[in-house]
Amino acid sequence: MKKGILIKVDKCGGCRECEAICSWVHGKGVVNPRRGMVAVVKKEREGFLMPFLCLQCEEPACKEVCPADAIQTDEETGALFVDSKSCIGCRLCMISCPFGAITFSPESRRVIKCDLCKDVADEPQCVKWCPKEALEYVDWEKVRLRPKESAVTAFVKKMGEG
Repeated sequence: MKKGILIKVDKCGGCRECEAICSWVHGKGVVNPRRGMVAVVKKEREGFLMPFLCLQCEEPACKEVCPADAIQTDEETGALFVDSKSCIGCRLCMISCPFGAITFSPESRRVIKCDLCKDVADEPQCVKWCPKEALEYVDWEKVRLRPKESAVTAFVKKMGEG
């Protein structure tokens, strides 16, 4: 069954542990948030912190626009991932992602995005190491059926208040 990461905005303390562990795991032992696939958005005036990562969309715009067919779906987990051998680095997927969840790696000259740690572990490491349990790895239906509590909805609402 397809799974995804449920973001609980109200629990995030802004420690950025998710950024650190993601960059460590995917950056081959280097802690550098620019090498990770999670970014904590911080709006100090509004007192708002939220981890941003690929939401594993059901109809991914990034996959649709990729001219190299580099964004694939893992058959086992249902996670979207970038096939770095196919990626040509054009960044069209970055432009098409409405959440800004795809970044460009200057080292590899390819795009990177959360793949739910498909080649690393049986669960996303950001979820495993989050000290506040602000991230939860759940069945996709649980993520999909909570639109009023979704991270994106909370973010948009909070930005409207500022």
